[in-house]
Amino acid sequence: MPRVVVVGGGIAGTMAAVAAARAGADVTALVRAPGATALYSGGMNLVGDLDQLFASQPHHPFVRLGGDALDVATQLDEAVAVFSSLIGKAGLPIQGARGRNGRFADVMGQIRLADLVPSTVMAGDLGRLRRRRLGVLGVAGVGDYSAQATAAALSAQGVQSVAIEVVVEGLRPGASLIDLFRRPAPQLPVGIADIWAYPPGFENLPATACELLSHSCPVHGWRLNAALESICAAAGVHRIRDEVLGFRTRGARLEAAVTQAREVAADSFVLATGRYIGGGLVKSRTVTEPLLNLPVMYEGRRVDARRSLGFRQNERISPNPAFSTGLMVDKGLRPVDDQGRVVHPNLLAAGAILGGYDYGAAEGFGVPLLTGWLAGSRAAA
Repeated sequence: MPRVVVVGGGIAGTMAAVAAARAGADVTALVRAPGATALYSGGMNLVGDLDQLFASQPHHPFVRLGGDALDVATQLDEAVAVFSSLIGKAGLPIQGARGRNGRFADVMGQIRLADLVPSTVMAGDLGRLRRRRLGVLGVAGVGDYSAQATAAALSAQGVQSVAIEVVVEGLRPGASLIDLFRRPAPQLPVGIADIWAYPPGFENLPATACELLSHSCPVHGWRLNAALESICAAAGVHRIRDEVLGFRTRGARLEAAVTQAREVAADSFVLATGRYIGGGLVKSRTVTEPLLNLPVMYEGRRVDARRSLGFRQNERISPNPAFSTGLMVDKGLRPVDDQGRVVHPNLLAAGAILGGYDYGAAEGFGVPLLTGWLAGSRAAA
């Protein structure tokens, strides 16, 4: 039985771990902390126009897989179907599809596009609310959220909205949105609105209600992280909360992931440590990968001390250099240097640590879903 170690517990790490386990591997996932998962707002964008992406972004992870736009679309749809099934069984059902571009409101009254959302959010798709009135629920005493301001912001964008405030018993003085987590949803009067938008966190929403996307409240992120843990447990993955400090190597091959408390030996390794929030990359004078000092690339060139000045000058004009910097991989998802040479033959990388794309843009969730699934499958082969 092949042994696989996955470093990272976000979407890419979870998809890699499950894929490897399904392929017959003995899988250990080493997870430091939730990372960017905790910032999940409740909406997932998968990918933009694939034909345009292939024509204009030669360093994008999807392009580096070696196929064409149709290949990626097919593989991504398969990965999304797997993920949707897994997360639904873990108690967080989601709805949507690639390219759906539903329009959903967040707690600030901003309208965001998303392909996949939790089922509790889907009923609030503003594209389905033409000529219907949206009610926005406020909670007295919650200081970081105003239903009146949210309704006013939506009304200014053409969404018929009305706000109502209710009292929730037992809230502490100076309560915030996180204090609503797991409280029973208040029932609201009929006839005022066609559908009611609740701030995220309440349990057992009425049939004519939906949840708003979050802004800074971590409720959607908490639920997602809990679901990812459940997915790993159901797949038989050994998920250990520990921080990887480095690797033991023999020549170019990796032999074990090293933490403060242990060494975890394996035949193959998947690096799914995220970008800056997850700690997969560290940005100071320049950008580095801290565990193996892997080559960090921007537009096909290595970012090092000699080139950091130009990199930082580009950042003053646009944040894109930092947002699209990361590891380059071959079509097997193995990290390569600036000459295209594989650095470690039994190491694969997946998710936000990969360069060539902006993980905050349209393909923010498509890359970890697909590259995680492929990396885990290949690591177990």
